[in-house]
Amino acid sequence: MTRHLRERKTDRRGFLKGLAAAGGLVAAAGTATAASEKVAEGVTSEAAPRPGYHVTPHVSKYYAKARF
Repeated sequence: MTRHLRERKTDRRGFLKGLAAAGGLVAAAGTATAASEKVAEGVTSEAAPRPGYHVTPHVSKYYAKARF
């Protein structure tokens, strides 16, 4: 009986791992599609926002509240 339960847990884990991998592939495909659409529209890399950390108004507000 415990062997049956172990096999069942393994099957469930495999299903969840497959589901997570499929979700990642869908997200990657969506990102690639969005990027290709921007290139098709003629958006240059200079006009696109730079990735990374930016101090925005809500971040500045947090810093102001966090000061002692």
